Amino acid sequence: MKKKSLLKVLAIVFAVYVVLSWFIKAGYFSEGKLVADSTTPMGLFDIFRFPVITLSSSVFIIYGLVIVLIGALYGVLNKTGAYSRLVERVVEKNKNKGNKFIIFTIILFALLSSLTGLSLPLFILVPFFVTVLLSLGYDKKDSMVSTIGAILVGNIGCTYGFNIGGYTNYFLNTGINTEILSKAIFFVIITFLLIMYVVMKNRKVKKVTKKKLLKKKEVIEEKVEIPLYYKEGNSKKSFVPIIVIGCFVMVLLIVGMYNWEIAFKLGVFNDFHSNITSNEIVKNILGNIEALGYWSNYELLIILTMATLLIAWIYNVKVKDFCDGFIKGAKEMLPVAIYMMLANIIFLLMNSNSGTMFATIANFFLKMTKNFNGVTMAVTSAIGGVFYNDFPYLLNSLNSQITTLYTDSKIYPLIAFIMQSMHGIVQLLVPTSMLLFGGLKYFGISFKEWIKYIWKYVLEILAIAIIVMIVIAFI
Repeated sequence: MKKKSLLKVLAIVFAVYVVLSWFIKAGYFSEGKLVADSTTPMGLFDIFRFPVITLSSSVFIIYGLVIVLIGALYGVLNKTGAYSRLVERVVEKNKNKGNKFIIFTIILFALLSSLTGLSLPLFILVPFFVTVLLSLGYDKKDSMVSTIGAILVGNIGCTYGFNIGGYTNYFLNTGINTEILSKAIFFVIITFLLIMYVVMKNRKVKKVTKKKLLKKKEVIEEKVEIPLYYKEGNSKKSFVPIIVIGCFVMVLLIVGMYNWEIAFKLGVFNDFHSNITSNEIVKNILGNIEALGYWSNYELLIILTMATLLIAWIYNVKVKDFCDGFIKGAKEMLPVAIYMMLANIIFLLMNSNSGTMFATIANFFLKMTKNFNGVTMAVTSAIGGVFYNDFPYLLNSLNSQITTLYTDSKIYPLIAFIMQSMHGIVQLLVPTSMLLFGGLKYFGISFKEWIKYIWKYVLEILAIAIIVMIVIAFI
């Protein structure tokens, strides 16, 4: 029952969308005005057709393949023997250091997410940190909020992440450094709150557990199942190559997938690409490769594949063991990949037609007041977070309406912050959030459990976001 609870929640959200499609007109914005002629009701065949389209869409298949390959990578890592040594060494080093490792994990994921906005590449690090956290005795909810949750928090408090800040700059013409101090302070506060939230919850759990154990006068050891981790042999080989390759891969992906030219007017990578591809021999050897800064999930797939093969070669993993590890890891992550793809059903619907019901809903709220209103903008952005799990698409859907309704560009930084923070907060709560939905499947956590765990923190960061909005409005 618990395993199917996630799909039930997603099915309910989809069912609500289907019902609304019969009553709310689908529209689009043209020169700031809503054009909405009729409804586009979803019929019986549509209910079955769109989930199939979602699972067969090339864009979402790429997402799924990345997740499957991450599983394959860790499956091969387990075959080296050195990976389990690395995990055990990190666990041993942090065993008696209180909450230092989980604090470090939260800061690392949140900071990288805030600075880069690259959620999918950061997922590569999740299995390793989760293995260490679970081995240190933290439960699955603490482990999830410290990794995947921290990535989402980094998006809420985005500072230089191109997928948020870069697109805001493009659509609303707000510089990459606009309100950067406010954003940085906001990021620091919500990250600190997340750390305190996890640490305090962990202390309460330990106190309750200790009381129960004293009452029963017995110690019960519970075996924790760790995703994508199993010991394979007793290899005495060094784990240093794993660390070096891992660091190199992450740096390469961050450099390659962050658009430096548009964000910071940095053309060095484009110039470098032009120089090396100007040589016909080098160009033929490399093949068709984009310049650093313009890499996509396709390049991410290639790098993951190359890293997996390189690790297998360095550690002399036999072909049979390589295939076994690759298949085992990929198989374990396949359900996660499918769930992440299914989380995009409504997002797909938003991009399948020229008009959407969200445009009509947004128009209703934004025109409730004659002048700009932070509350209606926040509500619109929050609802948009349910429809669009990718922030640039939400921004694009409202750009025409915003720039027409509000001609004073001085309020654009405030609008950008409201949209960014509200969209991000919603992504912590809804099943249409691809990263959240996949994370819940990965950890085996039900949607109900997650909401019970996270709702207080969401209220805290919502309160902080409102305060920052007021400060920006009056500066």
